[in-house]
Amino acid sequence: MQHSRIENERIFHNNRFTEEVRDAQGKYYASIKHGSKNFDDKVLGASRNADVLEYGCGSAIQGIRVARQARSLTGIDISDVAIQDAQKAAEEAGLVNTDYQVMNAEDMTFDSASFDVVFGRGIIHHLDLELAFRNIARVLRPGGVAIFWEPLGHNPILNRYRDMTPQARTPDEHPLLRQDFKLAGRYFDLGKLQFYGLTTILSVPMRDTAVGEAVLSATAIIDQMIFKTPARWMAWHVLMDMKKLY
Repeated sequence: MQHSRIENERIFHNNRFTEEVRDAQGKYYASIKHGSKNFDDKVLGASRNADVLEYGCGSAIQGIRVARQARSLTGIDISDVAIQDAQKAAEEAGLVNTDYQVMNAEDMTFDSASFDVVFGRGIIHHLDLELAFRNIARVLRPGGVAIFWEPLGHNPILNRYRDMTPQARTPDEHPLLRQDFKLAGRYFDLGKLQFYGLTTILSVPMRDTAVGEAVLSATAIIDQMIFKTPARWMAWHVLMDMKKLY
């Protein structure tokens, strides 16, 4: 049976949240953990006393922390398995300001201007970007911010690895390209893009050791110098800290 793109995403992510299908790739994320932490910190800082939407919430690991300081935390995901896990986690944490819903991120049913902050980790590269950016901007209030942590698609070595590991991703996902940021620029101020993951990948074989931490720190400094040039588009991930234009 041939499924729609949205149904393919739902099936893949239900399987993922039932039994993780990307464990083999997990070690590489150690090389960008400093960027991931920066993303977490930005989300937490923006969420204080705010109405927040976690866009593609998964099992709500980050959403639980956000909810403790936000006015309200709403989470959506295409996976009903993930939403069940998120609801359970919120109940176990004793939270009363959360709302988790199964929803298509490309066609959200929220009223316009419902949120101060929208954030997501590794979500928008699964979507139709025009629909995603338009929907995110619509549900944000004036002056609202959108914060995302996403993979980029210009590095040929990374792309070769992706080609060799198709089981780790859905057939329709698309790491972001420069033209995708032009599209995002129709809706958001992109002045705070930050790039991560080039020479830091050299630290992976020594991850979680004192030597590995030293290599990660040194290569992160090298990366930041490289990322001042157009070579920043060879990075693995980008932190998108965007403000709604209108």
